[in-house]
Amino acid sequence: MSETERTSAARLLAVLEALSAGNGNSDGMTVAELARALGRDKSIVSRGLRPLVELGLVERSAKGRHRLGWRLFTLAARAGDQRLLLLAPAVMRRLSDVTQERVHLTVLHGREALTILSESSRRTIEAVGWVGRTSPVHCTSSGRALLIDHSDDEIRELLADVPFPGPGPKAPKDIDDLLRRVHQARRRGFAVVDGEFDRDLVAAAAPVRDFRNQIIAALNVSAPAYRLQDRLTAVGQQVAAAAAHLSRAISSAPPEN
Repeated sequence: MSETERTSAARLLAVLEALSAGNGNSDGMTVAELARALGRDKSIVSRGLRPLVELGLVERSAKGRHRLGWRLFTLAARAGDQRLLLLAPAVMRRLSDVTQERVHLTVLHGREALTILSESSRRTIEAVGWVGRTSPVHCTSSGRALLIDHSDDEIRELLADVPFPGPGPKAPKDIDDLLRRVHQARRRGFAVVDGEFDRDLVAAAAPVRDFRNQIIAALNVSAPAYRLQDRLTAVGQQVAAAAAHLSRAISSAPPEN
């Protein structure tokens, strides 16, 4: 990359960072405000903004205010997904070593939880690997963790025609029962299930968040009840700590070599 290209890239980044800060105004910034923030001439800033608006990286309102555009957020979301898949395996291996149980990474897929990664505990008896498979959100810990930020109305709409109670003997009896359990998971920071999806299975899960603080996945530890039931709360806390660590890693700049 030439010096000119590096300078141009640095100027572009400076503009985007200034718009991200927004000068305290959620409606965006005028060219004059942005020029003052950058310490540049107004006409130069105006010319620099034009291609960014055309590319969708910056949006310009009818009142002449500028803010970050839809395309930039789309790119950032894709980058977040890639970082999730890149960084999750190491966190999952560590969590599996600590808990001595199988760890899953799941995402919300309609009204089901889709498992995209799994890390074995190397035990002889453990919960089945679920990569590529789905499970209902209303009676699994991963599903409940993925719903933590949903409002009651959103959950009611999402699960409007889902049959209750569910496959396990301790599954939520109805939507109101599920909402109470989601509220409990929200207060605690992680979700636990015991005999809800399977009579002999217990699990704990916590949400993973991106740079916008939005839930993009859930870490989940599941195991036979006879082995995990007595330490389920402690494991839930460990899962929550691992999920928080992964969330910070996804949102942080990579370490310098």
